[in-house]
Amino acid sequence: MKNMKKAALIAWSLLLLAPGVLAQSDSLNELLNQGGRQLYVKKYKEAQSAFEQALALDSNNFEALQNLGMIYSALGNQSQAKKYFQKAYAVNPRNSEVNNNLGVNYSTAGDVNQAIKYFEAAVKLDSMKALYRNNLGMEYLKIGRTIAGLPHLHFANLLQPNQPEILFSLGNGYAVANRLDSAEFYYESCRNAGGRTPELYYFLGRIKDKLGKSREAEQNFKKALELKVEYPDCIRSLGILYITEGRYTEATMQFERALETDSTYPGNWIGLGAAYALEGRSKKADSILKMLMVSDSALGNELLRVVNQERARQKDKSKK
Repeated sequence: MKNMKKAALIAWSLLLLAPGVLAQSDSLNELLNQGGRQLYVKKYKEAQSAFEQALALDSNNFEALQNLGMIYSALGNQSQAKKYFQKAYAVNPRNSEVNNNLGVNYSTAGDVNQAIKYFEAAVKLDSMKALYRNNLGMEYLKIGRTIAGLPHLHFANLLQPNQPEILFSLGNGYAVANRLDSAEFYYESCRNAGGRTPELYYFLGRIKDKLGKSREAEQNFKKALELKVEYPDCIRSLGILYITEGRYTEATMQFERALETDSTYPGNWIGLGAAYALEGRSKKADSILKMLMVSDSALGNELLRVVNQERARQKDKSKK
């Protein structure tokens, strides 16, 4: 009889608690749904508030932790993003998305080894996700492991054909491997698939230049600079192209522009000094040469080497 009374008391206690438990569960779900809707439309402040309220009800809620990490990542606060991703990982280390997000976080911070660790885990947990394959492949390329990286990039391309980001990654992979024809093919495939970033046009220009297609290289460099006016590497590359083409006045203009963007980079001074010398503006060239010799004689000697090499090349060219 006593045991029956005890069982009855437990039952009544559960019935009394149930409405509160259910109400809390409903509130949690509503906050998660609300946060998800706000995150979808990039209303990060509102989404953050909803997910933080969700954590007040359930401090180990995976969805809230993961999404707060994504919000902080989108806002550029990588340290806070990492904090929430790690908490989400502690709750569910076998979730492929949180492994990928941690990989991205470490990649952004420049920690390639940790990034690879989490990207590999993401791929192992979900081998059919093109994004994870692409991320892992690109991280391998950063440390020169093209043999390891390219198969993942090709698999990503099979999973999601004609995706500009994946095709661009493949172009980068073959460029790193110095397989120029393949790099050209994938960069052009990226462009044909809708890729229109200044980086794409710049890298395609570099490959065209290496393949001896100077006119196409120039067109791509100019396209990159239309999209990104202050692009030091591209400005400099176009200047070098003009020097090798014997278009010294245009080269001078490019290196003057490069110096306006970055006057601390020695290569810009060497390029401008060489362009001045080859153009016949000796006083200006000598002024830069003296400055470089005072700063570092190796830089001055590099300027002289570039000028002498270019003059010899143009002389040989004229004999043919």
